[in-house]
Amino acid sequence: MKTRLFMYGTGILVLIAVLFAAGCTSVFPGSGKSTPLPTEPPTTGPAQTPGQTPCGITSCHGLDIACGPNPPQTCTMEYRLGDRCRQYARCDTSGGSCMLVIDAQFTACKACSERCQIQAGPNSMAALSCEEKC
Repeated sequence: MKTRLFMYGTGILVLIAVLFAAGCTSVFPGSGKSTPLPTEPPTTGPAQTPGQTPCGITSCHGLDIACGPNPPQTCTMEYRLGDRCRQYARCDTSGGSCMLVIDAQFTACKACSERCQIQAGPNSMAALSCEEKC
């Protein structure tokens, strides 16, 4: 009887530990590990109407931006150098094709981010600190 009670108690503790570990999979920046966390789909342009070919930004992060028919459905929540500048870019289909539209702020932000990356070299924290001032 004591053995059976011990086995049930141990099983319950293992189950609780597994459930707890499953909820604790996020990794904080600087920990050396990168676990992507799902987020909402990126805003890539105007809403699509039924029958219309999709058009959106084809990457989730960085300064290399292009528009195309296969925008990602979800992106990770990690931050990469240049992500801040992406708010000044969008895709447009008003001319009948999927085209990238960038604001003047994007060009200035991109140049600043690239300068920060060059100045900081391999020190990504210095680059991110610099980019905050762009």
